[in-house]
Amino acid sequence: MDMLDLDRLALHRLFFEESEEGLTTMEESLVALEQTPGDTDALHSLFRAAHTLKGNAQSLGFTELAALTHGLEDVLDRLRSGALVLTREVIDLLLECVDALRTMLTEAKG
Repeated sequence: MDMLDLDRLALHRLFFEESEEGLTTMEESLVALEQTPGDTDALHSLFRAAHTLKGNAQSLGFTELAALTHGLEDVLDRLRSGALVLTREVIDLLLECVDALRTMLTEAKG
């Protein structure tokens, strides 16, 4: 194994660690929004975590993960702008997306 392979392994390890942290942040933010739907800090935190995950996944070639996260980010952007109202159904859908992202990350790890 050469140095480039070692660098790539280290980068992937860091990506998976940061992604897990991001998903935890997303879940915590969704719980906060469930309790206080107008919590703009939680909504912004959720958006930032999704945005970071999308960018990192895209840069490492995890295109399906990036695509799902991009869709999630679009919904969150609509919530932030007021074009979409946060309802129980929307929260459930967002939690399902986080679960799907976690599954995709597990599969990507191999």
